[in-house]
Amino acid sequence: QEPEARFGESVDVRLVNVDVFVTDKKGRRVSDLEREDFAVLQDGRPVEITNFSRVRGSARATGGEPAEVDTGLGAEPLTTLSEPQTVVVFVDNTTLTPHHRNRVLADLEAFAVAQMGAGVPFMMAVFNPGLEIVMPLSRDVEQASAAFRRVADMPARGLNAVGERRRTMELIQDIWEIFEEAGPGNPGATTARQGSLSFDPCVDGWEQMFGAVDDYSQAAGARVGQVQAALLGLTRSLGGVPGRKSLLYLSDGLEQRPGIDLYSYLGELCPRRERDVFGYYTRWDETPRLGELTEYANSHRVTLYALETAGLTSSSAASVEFASKQFTPSGRNDTLRVSNLQSSLFLMADATGGRAFLNSNFPGDDLGRLAEDFGDYYSIGFVPPTGWDGARHTIFVALVDEAAKGRKLRYRSRYRAIPEDERLAERTLAALVLGWEDNPLGTEIRVGEQTPLEGDVRQVPVEISLPAEKLAGLAGSAQQQLIRVLMMAEDGRSRRTPMREKLIPVRLGGGSEPIKLVVNMELEPGAHRIAVGVRDEVNRVASFHRTVVEVMP
Repeated sequence: QEPEARFGESVDVRLVNVDVFVTDKKGRRVSDLEREDFAVLQDGRPVEITNFSRVRGSARATGGEPAEVDTGLGAEPLTTLSEPQTVVVFVDNTTLTPHHRNRVLADLEAFAVAQMGAGVPFMMAVFNPGLEIVMPLSRDVEQASAAFRRVADMPARGLNAVGERRRTMELIQDIWEIFEEAGPGNPGATTARQGSLSFDPCVDGWEQMFGAVDDYSQAAGARVGQVQAALLGLTRSLGGVPGRKSLLYLSDGLEQRPGIDLYSYLGELCPRRERDVFGYYTRWDETPRLGELTEYANSHRVTLYALETAGLTSSSAASVEFASKQFTPSGRNDTLRVSNLQSSLFLMADATGGRAFLNSNFPGDDLGRLAEDFGDYYSIGFVPPTGWDGARHTIFVALVDEAAKGRKLRYRSRYRAIPEDERLAERTLAALVLGWEDNPLGTEIRVGEQTPLEGDVRQVPVEISLPAEKLAGLAGSAQQQLIRVLMMAEDGRSRRTPMREKLIPVRLGGGSEPIKLVVNMELEPGAHRIAVGVRDEVNRVASFHRTVVEVMP
């Protein structure tokens, strides 16, 4: 796809962009505010709003004309631009069940087709675990329909996590019964306190029951970590895509504090030990990892939305899984379990200015509200007073004076000020993962002849050709340039090489012959995608490419 016209950000002029949604006390969008109605603070200190625009209407939701963008320049005429919008659907098959996932896919496909018809590029990624791009950025409706059919036929592993939780509860019940029945002459007595006439599961079996919960919680935390890493990698690659990016995460829920409901379950079985388990409610806490994800998302203008596909759930008391009332989780425990699964979805959405759609069996209305976010918002930009220092910063946006009455704001609340060199690497990653190319330098990329090395490895020369007249025009009177080259490869199994980076001095001799650079990569046999980032260090202009090479055995 050809990149859309950029709006509000470029590789040269870097602002912190904050998209602000304003509603009145009845929940209706407010779209008549001016720059003077807003105040922005970074880390508690006021900053100057350097860029301000109103994006009006939600025509994209109905497949009409692109939203209008009012640049807020007072007497100057209204400038109508197509604010770039990109939607990424992330299907987390590790937390989904096939029934729940496929129940919402029809509504989601209809939503995608409507948005693509209005010019919004869509992309679909599936986590199995292992991230797979089942549809690259595209506006092709037929390609989208094929991707949805493919996802519907994929296995989903959400029942595995449900089964692990259920087996942990059964193990607790088995341990309880062993110690409850143990006594003189009972074989169970050999594992209990010798010589005792009575056995208390909450004393004699406590360490074993607690260990079972700890094992479950550690495994659940590892699963959350895998999902977070995949979301983070995709979010960082989206940094190379201009405009607003909306990432819709499909899940049956993600445990923010893995195992918290099972620790509580132990406390219900053993009320005298409830104080003991209370301290373990935050033993496995995924909040810091999720916070890292949202900070990167905010830095790349990625808004996270979460769609819980489980819908409304029933009480454990109504389940036939629990034969004994003694071992049936309480209503309070059910509430804790559900809120723990939903809280991570809410955290990701709230911290990035998005929305979490929960407890809905039919998501059509929720997707309509998501489409509303493509219009009727304010885009505010400011230059960070601390520069791009790599640190984490908070953002606070408020309405002032009369504009504040009865109105609510939704926006991203924190970000990480990513240094320029790191962002350059992420733009190269975007070319690799998403195929997003941009070539203001007019460079050309080709792969040279492969050379055998030790074992099955081949040396693959990547040749970069830069037009001399382009560099000379940018250089002015300078006769020497510095060219930074970044390169990364990925094979068919999603294994990536480390990011390679070289700084190459180039002399401009005044001729018309293109300047050629060569960077060698060592690759194993098979098909590889290679992403190349090239930046003129003097003028800070960068190009990004992706090519494919078959490395012969």
